[in-house]
Amino acid sequence: MADRIGDWAGKAFQEIHPKNPLNKLNDSDRKALWALLMVYGYFSTPSRKRGAANDPVERLSRILADAAKLGTELQSDVFGGPFSEPLRPFTAGFEDIPLRLVGFSKRLGKVLDLFGKRGHKVKIHTTQSLVQASEFVRLKTGQHYDEHLAELFQAIGKRSAGEDLSGDAIRKKRERLKEHYPVLYADAVKWAKREHEP
Repeated sequence: MADRIGDWAGKAFQEIHPKNPLNKLNDSDRKALWALLMVYGYFSTPSRKRGAANDPVERLSRILADAAKLGTELQSDVFGGPFSEPLRPFTAGFEDIPLRLVGFSKRLGKVLDLFGKRGHKVKIHTTQSLVQASEFVRLKTGQHYDEHLAELFQAIGKRSAGEDLSGDAIRKKRERLKEHYPVLYADAVKWAKREHEP
């Protein structure tokens, strides 16, 4: 399998301009960069984006939102509604449940929001693989070379049904991840540094 990856990466690098600075990368670095761009291309396809609803983290986000909604409804309809007095013998001792459900949802929801807003987590993690590639290039070459990375992605994209991607789009995605999801950005840089070390 490793040889096939080397072949596929080699073909992609043959399709970029000879003066593209990414051509200076060694075979191991080329394979790593190719793999990151393949992951990005694979998960950025429309069919994968539609499958985001089945993502376990998105499912957890929905459950937490439902828990907060249930807590609010319990408070208004069971503990504060027209039947609250007749139900008191059965609800006594459980009065804190609505508040606890809402509090639990908010607390865990804040943790999950570090990985993207509800409905956007898969997209954010997909972008993270692109940012890893961009940061990897920066560590290997001294610059991000986003326009050259985009050229390589286009060569790979012919095989992975990926989206059109420009250097400017890569830069914007990187800056957005850094600004709005600093934990994920830091993880991307950390991965790139780990891969950069000999």
